[in-house]
Amino acid sequence: MSNPILALIPSGYVGGSTPKVYSILPSDGSGDFTYDRNTPTDGTRIREDGIMEFIGNDVPRLDWLNSNCPSLLIEATRTNRQIRSEEFSNAAWVKQADITVTANQVTAPTGEMTADKIQRGSTTNTNNYISDFITKSSGTALDLTTSVFVKQGEGDFFAFRSQGIYADGRGEAIYQFSTNTLTVSASGQFSVVTSSVENYGSGWYRLSATFNTDAHTQAGTFFSPRATSGQIDQTDTSTTAFVYLWGCQVEEGSSLSSYIKTTDGQATRNADVCSVTTPSGVVKITETFADDTTNVITSIPSTYTVSAGKIKKVIMI
Repeated sequence: MSNPILALIPSGYVGGSTPKVYSILPSDGSGDFTYDRNTPTDGTRIREDGIMEFIGNDVPRLDWLNSNCPSLLIEATRTNRQIRSEEFSNAAWVKQADITVTANQVTAPTGEMTADKIQRGSTTNTNNYISDFITKSSGTALDLTTSVFVKQGEGDFFAFRSQGIYADGRGEAIYQFSTNTLTVSASGQFSVVTSSVENYGSGWYRLSATFNTDAHTQAGTFFSPRATSGQIDQTDTSTTAFVYLWGCQVEEGSSLSSYIKTTDGQATRNADVCSVTTPSGVVKITETFADDTTNVITSIPSTYTVSAGKIKKVIMI
């Protein structure tokens, strides 16, 4: 195997006016990567101690989620269209008759006491969920990813829904804590694209479901704690089941991105751009991601820009 001409194994970086990600080869600094994320909204990453941290402009994001070594987090521009993403007690979230939301009850993934308790108060099907609607970028069918951080309280299930015009379609997701299983389905003009469960430690899981929507200009998000499996508006056996919720995100796109906080309006995190002038003589670039998948580039650009994803290393030979 040829010796690398350039090797990036994310560990060192600098922010400020000339942000960089340092390569380990070459050692003279000529292979260091420039970095840019000029955005009014902070990005997020998971620190080595497992705590989520908000990162400001032009600071590379080294992410330790479920890993003993960091990956460089590179993402496209995304917008969280759900307002009051951490404030389920806020009036923006509609509460049905028997649901109770109590603010700031447990420690959130950020290490702060900002996660809310959502508790049902009866077995009645229509009285035990919270909801809100976002406005899509266009009145067309598109991929929409809904996610939320959830921690078990009482009851083994948690249900959520993404919905356009009720009669035209909706996507359903049901999570079971004891089996760590997320089951998704769709009806009408909605269809399932993908789903995921990510473990954030301390009992927190980030659930996500991506659906291709109907052509309605809005989409609703609905959440309900449950003792038994069922959709958000189906009868349950419990009058006291509850969960802790934090960090709801509704974003257009076919995959989940890192968390974007909102308050009274939607928020956009601009793209991470990390690049370097390709050294002379390079014939192959291999990107290795956090899940150990690789992307091999043999059509060599004069300026190489790191692909989107969680990058564990880049090797040029």
